[in-house]
Amino acid sequence: MATRVRSQRGEGERLRTALLDAAAELLGESHDVDSLSIRAVTARAGVSPTALYLHFADKAALTRAVRERCYEALGADLRAAQAEHDGDPREQLLAMGNAYLRFAREQPGQYAILFETYVPKPGLPPITPGDRGHAVLDLVLSTVALIVEDETAAFETACLAWMALHGRAAIHAAMPTFPFPADDRFVEVLVDRCVGN
Repeated sequence: MATRVRSQRGEGERLRTALLDAAAELLGESHDVDSLSIRAVTARAGVSPTALYLHFADKAALTRAVRERCYEALGADLRAAQAEHDGDPREQLLAMGNAYLRFAREQPGQYAILFETYVPKPGLPPITPGDRGHAVLDLVLSTVALIVEDETAAFETACLAWMALHGRAAIHAAMPTFPFPADDRFVEVLVDRCVGN
């Protein structure tokens, strides 16, 4: 009876990372979850299709992991922007808004994955309160709440700010030659409207 050779320490994590990298690249190129296939992901990663199932139950689990990793990257950028203006929540919001739009502009594939894989589709798990997307919203909310004290109003303001930033990112990608206000001016107006001067 043949015995399975044990993977060296760290090898499994490297394979998981390679699969996530491959899936993120493919999704970033196509922006279409439906077109993603296990065979394409494993071919890009240089492994057999069965290797994927050692780390992910199915395609839905893989795409969810890719989305969460991209949210982690966006969250890291927002936290770095926030940290640059510690003690000044309005300046933090300005910096975070600019960081958000910069991420969307400089990482279009990753940004597209955040929302392409968010769209509810058969077999795709919905976003839950523990999702990284909620963590990013909570980061914005915690900053808004330093200015807007009412809990309901702070939540609504944070949602409004995120939806406006997403709209700005999406319309710029769709209409790149239209003379929209510069990102920093858009963010300044948005923050003024949301939380005042």
